[in-house]
Amino acid sequence: MMQKVHISIVLDRSRSMEDARCDAVGIVNGYLRQVRAEPSMQARLSVVTFNTHSIDSIRDREPVETCLEVGLEEYQPEGGTPLLDAVGYSAALLDCLSAKDERRIMAIMTDGLENASREYTFEKIKSLLHRKQRDDGWLVLYLGAGHDSWTQARQIGIPAHHTADFSVSASNDTAHVLHAVGRRFMAMPAGAPRVALTAAERSRLKGRVMSVSR
Repeated sequence: MMQKVHISIVLDRSRSMEDARCDAVGIVNGYLRQVRAEPSMQARLSVVTFNTHSIDSIRDREPVETCLEVGLEEYQPEGGTPLLDAVGYSAALLDCLSAKDERRIMAIMTDGLENASREYTFEKIKSLLHRKQRDDGWLVLYLGAGHDSWTQARQIGIPAHHTADFSVSASNDTAHVLHAVGRRFMAMPAGAPRVALTAAERSRLKGRVMSVSR
């Protein structure tokens, strides 16, 4: 049976991401290609990028079969990190613009701490995401680089088993892990125990491959 899902990628576009610009775009496009090749999934993709200048939907509920890959000209890092406002904006779109029979996945990727939000507070976002995960069965992932990912993820209501450090330069590995976790989530019935990032996946997100003892 074909399963329907609306995936939202929330990607930091602040100044500190400039050195990782090509890799960040590579993660999004690599993930898009993997989801597109998934035969059991009917997916739509939204991509939201954010900094202090704007929060932009550069892909809006695009069917993955016809969704264009993100170009470097669409991703120009500058400014600060209004993470809370970006997550609140993305969650509202994911909530209101998804079909009733679509499951929801949100993947947040940032290399810095919240420092510029004006509309949302930590308390509002934590309450919102906690409710969406608990009551509506959303999968929300937090991938952080260069900061205490677990503390910030916990402050916005994302559990430790959905949180990881990642190396932006490990673009292929990050795309693979996002797809693998999403596949496990889609394979489980709604309301089933939550999927979790494995030790091997956490290692791969950092660009390392775990050795297997024999």
